[in-house]
Amino acid sequence: MSEITPEQQLARMWEHIRGFHVVHHVSIGTKLALFDELKGAPGGLTAAQLAAVLDLHEPYIDNWCKTGYAYEILDAGAGGTYCLAPHMDQILASRGNPRYLAPYFMGATDHFGPDLDLYPEFFRTGQTYTFQEHGEAFSKAIADITSGLHVVVARHLLPAIPGLKDRLEAGVSVLDMGCGAGGLLIQIAQTYPKAACTGVDVDVHGISIARDNISHTGLEDRIAVEHLDGDAIAHENEFDVVILFEVLHEVPVSVRASILANCHRAMKNDGVLFILDETYPSTPEDLRNPEYAFAVQTGFNELIWGNVVPTREEQDTLLRDAGFAGVERSVIGDIFTMITARKA
Repeated sequence: MSEITPEQQLARMWEHIRGFHVVHHVSIGTKLALFDELKGAPGGLTAAQLAAVLDLHEPYIDNWCKTGYAYEILDAGAGGTYCLAPHMDQILASRGNPRYLAPYFMGATDHFGPDLDLYPEFFRTGQTYTFQEHGEAFSKAIADITSGLHVVVARHLLPAIPGLKDRLEAGVSVLDMGCGAGGLLIQIAQTYPKAACTGVDVDVHGISIARDNISHTGLEDRIAVEHLDGDAIAHENEFDVVILFEVLHEVPVSVRASILANCHRAMKNDGVLFILDETYPSTPEDLRNPEYAFAVQTGFNELIWGNVVPTREEQDTLLRDAGFAGVERSVIGDIFTMITARKA
């Protein structure tokens, strides 16, 4: 292995700094509807046209466009026009698309960044600032960030589980543990018109948003949400499918075993447990394995929320001790771990 040079390390760190600026560039473009406007003009717009239609300051928009071209977010055309680079319409201007990432960029600037500002002090005190303490705007932002994945889960991942597609179409009862703002419940109910869905969450802000979202879709007859005060749920042998969507790593370590036991208790004997989450590396070598990159990032970004991303061994122990069997896992999108299990 060749020796790493100072220049290589400098280049790596400059690339990280560049990434910081890219995040803010995209967040600004999203908040000002610049990407939406460019998506609606496939032939491209000049900076002057873009500024005029959105009533923005032309010199700043000109610089934003040039910077976006340098970042390969925009492409340049004839006559000083700019348009979205290939596939950026899906990634930055297509709400509901599974590839839509714009909310993540805004979440990074509006919520994750301010959280990281707290780290130096919290590293001294050991304080936490939990998900629930962040407030309604934060709960809504997290719901927006995960909305694209809801589509993937409802339309692709769940029906791909052996034996589940027919049951979903015939009509199942679904429990979403940690339902947040109800986005996944709504997607499942819309995709499977005979499904009955229940969501539970400790986040009062998420439950409030969920009730509003469910009301707006007119699905109150098939979706119910409940606010939990603690880790117990009032359900037993009721559900065909129990879901933990980006929730397991957010459950305090001290109550994870009881939460998984509650999932087991709530399921019918032929029920299916579905988990989509991150898996933390078990060895120092895997900390640099690209498969675990998002898990490591999540573990750091959510540190002061009190979240701890479990390793594979910890996941398997929790499932086994709760009484689950037939555990199967796969990697989704080189980022997430999908786990399915059956009630033993």
